[in-house]
Amino acid sequence: MAIDTKMMGSVLLATIDREKSLNALDIPHLESLVAMFDRASNEGAVRAVVVSGKGRAFSAGADIKAMDAMTDADFATAAELYQIMCRAARGIDKPVIAAINGFALGGGLEVALMADIRIAARSAKLGLPDAELGFSPTGGLTYLLNHIVGAGWAMHLAMTGQILSAEDSLRIGLVTEVVDDDALDKHAQALAQRLAAYPPTGMKNIKRSFNVALESSLSATLTLEAEYDAACYRSPETRSALKHFIASRRKP
Repeated sequence: MAIDTKMMGSVLLATIDREKSLNALDIPHLESLVAMFDRASNEGAVRAVVVSGKGRAFSAGADIKAMDAMTDADFATAAELYQIMCRAARGIDKPVIAAINGFALGGGLEVALMADIRIAARSAKLGLPDAELGFSPTGGLTYLLNHIVGAGWAMHLAMTGQILSAEDSLRIGLVTEVVDDDALDKHAQALAQRLAAYPPTGMKNIKRSFNVALESSLSATLTLEAEYDAACYRSPETRSALKHFIASRRKP
């Protein structure tokens, strides 16, 4: 199975399942990831997503052996799948968490950056070996990495191919949490379940407004914030959450 998926309550758990190849991504696996994100977007029962890798890696990146045998048309298909996946992952109105175990390199890091939140196991290694092989990044990485860690670190990582430890990744903002290896899955799943329990209109509009703000002026962002916040206030789930909060504060 290319991508192992299962539901845990309202959280979709998606595991890249190619352990013997350090979860290297070939065309079938890229297609499966795109299909998984499409499913998450379209199924109302899914309120959050956790993406992880089986075994010793989140994903070591593109399948180099498969790439070497590709035709130009095959390579174009694979490259376009990264672009499609980025649009799908960033366009989901639900939180996406990357639980990064082991290696997240090249295309694997590209997938991790498509997530809204990145949590790393203490043994994780993150980096971009593309330059050494004569490639440039795809999958929206040049845009996302610039915004996540800043232009200086983004260019440094892309040009040098430096592999970062989990702690160094945390220091520069590439990930937002580092946990013990044996705690990663439970920690990421618990966070996803907590986010999935929040009123969905608020979560949807948080993700939309932050993504739109990356490409908007302050004036346009203020207008959008007001529109989205009013929509949140009108939603039944938010009204219910407000009443529950007020009632809980009244308890002695």
